[in-house]
Amino acid sequence: MRNVGQRDGLGEAVLPSRTVRGPLLSGPLGTVAVLDRLLTHLRGRGPTVVIGPLWLGETLAAELPVMLLFEPDDRARARRIARRATTGKVRLGAVMAGVELPLGRGTAGALVIEGASALEEAAAADWMSTLVPALQPDGLLIAADVTDDPAVEARLAGLFLASALTHVAQDRPRDGVVLTVGRAPSTAMVRARFGSGE
Repeated sequence: MRNVGQRDGLGEAVLPSRTVRGPLLSGPLGTVAVLDRLLTHLRGRGPTVVIGPLWLGETLAAELPVMLLFEPDDRARARRIARRATTGKVRLGAVMAGVELPLGRGTAGALVIEGASALEEAAAADWMSTLVPALQPDGLLIAADVTDDPAVEARLAGLFLASALTHVAQDRPRDGVVLTVGRAPSTAMVRARFGSGE
């Protein structure tokens, strides 16, 4: 990257880009348009939990505080990412998640999950019954999926509605990617729909 004011070959001043982007092989989710749209939804939401690819948590942490949940198979890579975050003064925590989600009720300002459309219907409903209670009141749940199939998009929206999420909307920041966004219901609704959690 060139310094501010450095000249390119044509004598023009070049300003460095502050744009966030995923690694080279991150696919459609790693594009500037998708990451910018995610950040637009997430800024000011409080603690953000990312359940998905390690690169996604690390990339978002460059702009906001992130807790990255990773699977045991990703332990070595997650350790390297956490070490880079510490030396780079990035607000990123990494926690290994097994079968149980290591989050208390009402603790996440936002949850970002990747690939929800790949789950079978029953598994997706079970997963949502774990995720929704972890959201703070009015917190956001965002599912980032690579699809351009309207039937898949409709199934995701239905899943969010069936999980008592409110203000459900879908955003298509680029072709082939859909962000399904929903707000957490009231504490009373979470208790009625998912139990007290005790």
